[in-house]
Amino acid sequence: MLSDPARLGRLADLVILDTPVDAHFDALTQLTARVMRAPRAFINFVDEARTWCKSAWGAVRRTYQHAESLCALAIQDSDDIVIYDATRHELIASHPECNGDDAVVFYMAIVLRSPDGFALGTLCIKDVATRIPDSHDMEVLRLLGEQVTHLLLKVKEKQQTIANAQRNRDQFLAMLAHELRAPMSPILTAVQVLNKFQVSPDQRDWAKQLIGRHVRHMGQLVDHLLSTSLVSLGAIELNLEPVRVDSLLDQALEMAEGLIEQKQHRLTRTVIDDAWVMADRVQCPLILVNLLMNAAKFTSQGGQIDIHAEGDGTFMRISVSDTGVGIAPEDRDEIFQVFGQTHRTLDRTTGGMGLGLPLASRLAQWHGGSLDVQSDGIGHGSEFTLVLKQAAPTRTAPTPTARTTVTVPLDILVIDDNADTADALAMYCQMSGHIVRTAYRSVDALQMLSDRVPNVVLSDIGLPEIDGYALVKQMRVLATEQTMFVAITGYGSDRDRKTALDAGFDEHCPKPVDFAKLDHLLNNLDDH
Repeated sequence: MLSDPARLGRLADLVILDTPVDAHFDALTQLTARVMRAPRAFINFVDEARTWCKSAWGAVRRTYQHAESLCALAIQDSDDIVIYDATRHELIASHPECNGDDAVVFYMAIVLRSPDGFALGTLCIKDVATRIPDSHDMEVLRLLGEQVTHLLLKVKEKQQTIANAQRNRDQFLAMLAHELRAPMSPILTAVQVLNKFQVSPDQRDWAKQLIGRHVRHMGQLVDHLLSTSLVSLGAIELNLEPVRVDSLLDQALEMAEGLIEQKQHRLTRTVIDDAWVMADRVQCPLILVNLLMNAAKFTSQGGQIDIHAEGDGTFMRISVSDTGVGIAPEDRDEIFQVFGQTHRTLDRTTGGMGLGLPLASRLAQWHGGSLDVQSDGIGHGSEFTLVLKQAAPTRTAPTPTARTTVTVPLDILVIDDNADTADALAMYCQMSGHIVRTAYRSVDALQMLSDRVPNVVLSDIGLPEIDGYALVKQMRVLATEQTMFVAITGYGSDRDRKTALDAGFDEHCPKPVDFAKLDHLLNNLDDH
């Protein structure tokens, strides 16, 4: 029995032998000693050669050889055991534990078993005096033993959760490194092309387009990471209002059309007339774009993607179906877990970082809706259905007429402790015809602003010495009411935007800078 491979296998799976002291097990041995009115209580686990003491109350925690262990006898017989008086027990009287200055006279143990019945160890009490337990003592000890077994399973579950988290973390970091390196290679190549003396105009245009495309891709990766982190922390606030379904789909398709066209997918779109839902105009399209990107990635060249939306007066169901690889039944829940992309491969021909669907699912819940998936299995495509609350149609206000752009050069102060970032932004503004000064430190920026008040201040937030929030308060004192302060920052959430505006900035532009937005701000300075 002691050397039974199956029993030892269950014991090894628990990873419980020779492990550090655990307060939960110690609490159970203390409880056992008090309830059973015993001076000593133990939780022991028995392998093929030793009895490992997991917890001891009233005695020193140590490991025994089987020849020295009464618990090994219980495991050997695979049965609970009671020794009322070891001195009167013919086979036990000579046992090492029952001899010496601290000899065990009374011993009671129940066998701790795995869920499938294998003996793992014992919960026992010991005394140096004989005892006559009452009829309920063994039953009480069994109940306490059930708590030990329950704790064992919880420990095993926790160990498995930690192991899975570590594996997912390592896998995710490897995939993230790959995803970030992928666009860096063509960007570096394009830079080398631009450095060539004999580069042609067409080659220069190609290189610029390539750099822009891959920088945008890297920005999307960062946005996904940030959005997933913020959603998991509950840091995104949604502004739910009536929005046309067609408008949401237009935004999502605009973001996903590059991959859909690249893979030459056929796409159909069927939406009931005048369909409206309660949605956040910024976050809701992210749900749909993730569904479309997922369908495009996992559908082979020239496949079919169908969008269908219908409502019942209470809820609107927007489905995205494809003829792609499909989903195995056992993987349906996993795909909505962070980093839970199934069947990843290092070639990354179809995958991503495993963030899109978990993000979409959480955002759907925050909208008061849901996101579900159906698939007939591998090779049979899949259908994702987003359920949102239906809304009554509303009329939108007419779009205001665009302001005339400012043609007079502006005096701009750029502040960033990263010299390359500051110089690049300054050069862009100079090439647009503006007068630009650059400060790499907050104290230098204050001095420059004191010397001459600019029209516009473009400032980073994460500055050393004085951060951007504190700096803008000091600059406001030195500037005029006409000076526009713009936060140029890597902190890009809605909460970060509100914090920047509350601190004194007029506008908030996340990095990498959207230059079309920046140009609009500069050209319409009077609007701020």
